[in-house]
Amino acid sequence: MKPDLRTKNHILTPPDCTLHPGAFCLPETEHVRIDDAPAWMGGVRALFVSDVHLRPSVSDAKLHALIERIRSTHADLLLLGGDYAETPEQCARFFQALSACDFPLGAYAVPGNNDPQETEVLAEMMAPSKVMLLKNRRTQIHLKGNRLEIAGCDEHKYGAPRTAGLFSVDADYRILLSHFPARPDCACELMLSGHTHAGQLNLLGLTPYSIGFEHRFRHLAIRDLHRFGGMQLLVGNGIGVSRLPLRVGASPRIYLLEFGS
Repeated sequence: MKPDLRTKNHILTPPDCTLHPGAFCLPETEHVRIDDAPAWMGGVRALFVSDVHLRPSVSDAKLHALIERIRSTHADLLLLGGDYAETPEQCARFFQALSACDFPLGAYAVPGNNDPQETEVLAEMMAPSKVMLLKNRRTQIHLKGNRLEIAGCDEHKYGAPRTAGLFSVDADYRILLSHFPARPDCACELMLSGHTHAGQLNLLGLTPYSIGFEHRFRHLAIRDLHRFGGMQLLVGNGIGVSRLPLRVGASPRIYLLEFGS
């Protein structure tokens, strides 16, 4: 199924009927079924979280509530899409809090444009929560005799993303994490992105992207699940905000992905 042309060109992006004032709000959990995944992926539950944008003003109670929301999904696999906080100190705070969660198949992350650009620094911040940073690299998980590969690329604003040749030739299913929903130079079955906050300010389907905001990055989509040839792309709404502390028509969300029909 091809994506709606209006959505693809970002002229109109379907809004939620929501208003969220403030810089942080507890997200909804949206269930997404990836029904064209191979049978051996059946039963795998992956949680996708992006754009937390944690700030000093967010109380420990609110952060704890987010961590409990993440833990309550009982996901096997955690996939993180970047922009975890507004400062390095808050980035470290987020991953320290996340250490209360456990994911049997592991936790993997890519950097966003708001995160520390030094690979060693960001990887060290992630260490308490046992999250593996995938910055232009891949990892492999063996499931029922098959190879699930998860790869991640650098962010597009300040970084140097490289996706060509990112996956091995013998991968049986490929998931790409990319903070920006930009077209990759590699083939994959599923790509997970954030960054756009679903437009953050969506009035009757019109967002900043409708008038050319960030046009140079050529975003494939602004929100939701789309198909581009053999690849499905999920662009998450995220949780926090950038610039204005307000969300209109773009509710904060995390995504529980369930594979198989």
